[in-house]
Amino acid sequence: MLLKTAFLLITAGASVYVPILFSAQMDHPFSSAIVLRDESSGLINEAALDSFFRQLAAYESHNRVRPIRIVQYGDSHTKADLFTGAVRKRLQRDFDGGVSHLVKTASYKSSANDGRSVLYQPMGVNGARAKRLNEMSESSGFLEGVSHSRPDLIVIAYGTNEVTDLDWTVDSYARMLTGIIGRLKSAAPDASILIIGPPDRSVAGSGDWTSVRRMPLLLEAQKRAAFLAGAAFWSEYDAMGGAGSMNAWVTRGLGRFDHVHFTASGYDKLAGLFYGELIKAYRNGRTVTPASRKGVDLRVMRGVPVTPKKSN
Repeated sequence: MLLKTAFLLITAGASVYVPILFSAQMDHPFSSAIVLRDESSGLINEAALDSFFRQLAAYESHNRVRPIRIVQYGDSHTKADLFTGAVRKRLQRDFDGGVSHLVKTASYKSSANDGRSVLYQPMGVNGARAKRLNEMSESSGFLEGVSHSRPDLIVIAYGTNEVTDLDWTVDSYARMLTGIIGRLKSAAPDASILIIGPPDRSVAGSGDWTSVRRMPLLLEAQKRAAFLAGAAFWSEYDAMGGAGSMNAWVTRGLGRFDHVHFTASGYDKLAGLFYGELIKAYRNGRTVTPASRKGVDLRVMRGVPVTPKKSN
C-alpha cells in the first residue's frame, strides 16, 4: 500500500477547498479515489466549468463577438439531437435573443460569418461507446480538428451501450476516460470538459423491466475520471430518479417502450433539468468575488499539475 496525497477540491457554498489524504494501491490508482459533490448543485466539480462560464459571461455582456461553441460526443441520445437541441434552444433563448443556429454537420469549421451565436453541435453515433472516442482521440488528425474548431465546452456523453458489456471495470473505464480528457485538453486547452452520465436503462426480465445492474458502477467510473482529470460531471440517471426511473418515465409518456430512449417530451424534460443546473451554477459563479477565491489554485481542479513551492 502506498500513501498518496491528493488535494481534493470541495465546492460548497462559497467555494471551500480542503486537502484530503487517501491511500491507493500502485496497480489500482483509481480504486480509492474520493468523489465529492456540491450538495447545492446537481453538478459535480462545477469549478471545472469556470473557463466556459467566463466565456459565456463575456458573450452575455457583449465583450465577445466570436460564437460560443459547444460540441457533444455521444451515442444515439446525442445523435437524435433532441436533448442537445432542447439545450441549444434554451441557450439561444437566454443568450442569443431566441435566434436559432442549428449546427449538426460532422465537420464544422469556424467562420467569420458565424457572428454572435450559440452553437451546440451533436456528434453522436448510434450504438457508440466511449471507446470509440478513445480511439478517435488517439488520432492526430482528429485532435487537430478539435483544436481548429476552438470549442468552449466539450461534452462527453456515453454509457448507455457499454453498461451491459462485460469488458470493463470501474478502474479500466475511469482510466480510459481520463486519457480521453487529457488528450482533448491538449488539443483545446481553453475548453471546459463535462461528462454527462447516461440515463437509467431497463432490460426485460421475467414479466417485468429491471434497471441494468452495472449502471451505478459505470457512473462511479465516470465521476472518478471527471474528478481526477479536472472535468465536471452531471448524471442523467440521478436527475431522472435513479434505479427504476425509466419505468416511471415510460409510464408517463416520457420514455420509449424500449426502456432505453426517450420521447421528444422526455428528452426536453431531461434537457430542462440539465439546463437548470448548468445555469444555476453559472449564475452562482458570477456572484463569487475574487476575494472569496483567495488562496485557491483552480489549476488543480482543471487537471493542471502544480508543483508546491518550497518553503524557505
